Amino acid sequence: MMFARAAHRTFRGALAGLTLGALCLPAVAAPTVSEVHDLKYGAILFEFYQQNYFEALVEYAWAEDQGGVQNHGTYPELLKGGISLSYGLDTQAEEIFSRVAQGNLTEEVRNRAWFYLGKMQYLRGDTSVAARNLSNIQGPLPEAVDAEYRYLAALVNVKLGYFSAGEAVADSIDDDSPFAPYFYFNLAIAYGAQENSGRAIAALEKVIDLEDGSEELRRLGDRARMALSFLYAGRDDQANAGLQLSRISSTGAYSNRGLLGASWMAINEGAFPDALGPLAVLTTRSIALPEVQEAILLQPHVYEQMGLNGRAARGFIDADHRFREALDWLQKARQSLDHADVMELFVQNLDKVLGESDWFGAAPSVSVNHLSPFLVELMSDHSFQSVLKDLRDLYAIRNNLENWQARRDDFDVILAARAGSIDGESHRQGLSRMARQVAESRKRYQVLSGRMSSLPEDVQERLKWQLEDLAFDITRGENMLDALSGAHAISEGDQFSQAVVRMMAQVDDQMVRTEGLITRLEDVMRTLVATELDIHQQRLEQYQVEAQLAKVRILDRSLQDLEVIEEDGQSPESAAAPADQAEGGDHAI
Repeated sequence: MMFARAAHRTFRGALAGLTLGALCLPAVAAPTVSEVHDLKYGAILFEFYQQNYFEALVEYAWAEDQGGVQNHGTYPELLKGGISLSYGLDTQAEEIFSRVAQGNLTEEVRNRAWFYLGKMQYLRGDTSVAARNLSNIQGPLPEAVDAEYRYLAALVNVKLGYFSAGEAVADSIDDDSPFAPYFYFNLAIAYGAQENSGRAIAALEKVIDLEDGSEELRRLGDRARMALSFLYAGRDDQANAGLQLSRISSTGAYSNRGLLGASWMAINEGAFPDALGPLAVLTTRSIALPEVQEAILLQPHVYEQMGLNGRAARGFIDADHRFREALDWLQKARQSLDHADVMELFVQNLDKVLGESDWFGAAPSVSVNHLSPFLVELMSDHSFQSVLKDLRDLYAIRNNLENWQARRDDFDVILAARAGSIDGESHRQGLSRMARQVAESRKRYQVLSGRMSSLPEDVQERLKWQLEDLAFDITRGENMLDALSGAHAISEGDQFSQAVVRMMAQVDDQMVRTEGLITRLEDVMRTLVATELDIHQQRLEQYQVEAQLAKVRILDRSLQDLEVIEEDGQSPESAAAPADQAEGGDHAI
């Protein structure tokens, strides 16, 4: 029967979901710097600590072009390797780390390089090579990466089957370290794969014990409870399985699976009324979620098993209607894929999409709201996340190139100034006139800003973006004026002009290349999204057919009962009275 198969899928899906996002490590560790001896390195670190990694690489490239960073050893190069790794540039990162690790350096620097190299190889899946490089670490690591190193070493041991060694390393991790609960979670996955449920349960209980009240570890704890319920159910320990399900947050990332699992547990035990509570909560949530889709069909089935045929029939009719609406919604989601900017809009608003849908609520308010609710499960897929990350980086690069292209006119004005005149006036007179205009604009901006502070907040909100645009234009004018003021000091004007033309041509070439990469990745993303929508459509169509068949089955049974009553000489009204009383006045349809 469909419902029995669904119950198996629910618990099987709980275990399968455990392996997703198991290694949640930052790709770049902050370098330890007590004093900056080179301003070029200070500029790199400034962008790094602002998490502007692309700008940090730009500053690093400029520093290399200016002779490199002085008096900071290999730390700048390690930083570049870490940022490259975060951008998925494995080959470049591996080359940097290998060169640094094999150089004649201090123990601390060499250990850092071996650590980053081993981490990169573990993430790539080369566990044996990662273990060999991690074993090259001699002596203590800096505090900034020591806990992560122990976590990684423990994971590598477990991955290679050395469970005791892995746990021994994990015991040296402080309980307040953010890596400790993730290790025991991964340890439980490994024991589960070996069908060692006893040790898997112990590891998952350790995860729960390490919860510190933070949202991140609360979600991890819910994942552990969901897995525990599966493991206990596999051992026919329904009491503990139900206890773990009852402890899953009713509004967290795993609340839908927990509620559906609790419903199925009650159904399998024949406690049908107990299944109605969790189902009632689930059916109020977004139908784009698979658990909600299943609950909408499961609720009238429970009524039918309780003998409440009238409620069951109405429930199946309502399910048919809701599935039809969901399929229409799904069609609108497909149509949104044809919009030119939907992929960029989705990627740029990803945090808002995830925050508002929250994995269990309604659709977000951004204009991709038809699309995003159907992608909750896809968002946890490694391939999809990889495409999202690459697209986000490419969009940032394209925006950077567009900013440079937008300055083409500024360069033309500067070059014209170097030629000696602007709009027929002398160079000096032109600069003086422009300076007065910019200064007057700055004064007017300050007056407007002062007036705006006295306006109501809603009016301020409407005018704020206009003032921000004005401030940007004024600042741009001031910068251009500074450039014009210094233009006469630059020698060899023809060479400068040629350099500008050459670099703007490079910007155009890179824009073409970037657009091509974006187009290719957007096609990949559209394919992944379309496949996910196909899965939803097939499931919704199947559920709709089952709802329609169940509705017909109940109606047919009701007609047969009426025929039997009429053959026995009873009136349908008198025969229906006991049924009405049994169902609380609920009439069969």
